[in-house]
Amino acid sequence: MSPDLNTLSMDLTGMLMPWIAVLISLVVAVWFKDFATGLAKGLKFKMDPAFNEGDECLLDGELAMIVKIGIRQTVFGVYSDRGYTWRYIPNERIPYLKLEKVIKKDLHIDTDEEKAKKMKSIIDRVQDKQIAQNRSAIEEMKK
Repeated sequence: MSPDLNTLSMDLTGMLMPWIAVLISLVVAVWFKDFATGLAKGLKFKMDPAFNEGDECLLDGELAMIVKIGIRQTVFGVYSDRGYTWRYIPNERIPYLKLEKVIKKDLHIDTDEEKAKKMKSIIDRVQDKQIAQNRSAIEEMKK
């Protein structure tokens, strides 16, 4: 190698190295920003008392179960006509989903027969109380 070519390559390297370092620093900064955002959203969803692992919910209208809440992504088990599948969702996307918690799926509205039985038991308790008061009043009059 000639001294001129060697000097030129050293000058070129000296000129490019700061730019390469700045470019690498920018890439690392952007990657870290995305990582930190995902981590913060994951921890926010994990610490939310409304949703816990094992809860049943409606995920975009389909019955699902929260399998695992991770730092970067959450796994939902989705029940559909295709069977039971796992859906991996990055935690940054969770605020944009329609997520509804199923509190008690066996909850139902009382039928007319159930309403009648409840009403009958209330009436019976009130009547039994009045009968007992009348009985004690009659006993007092007999004395």
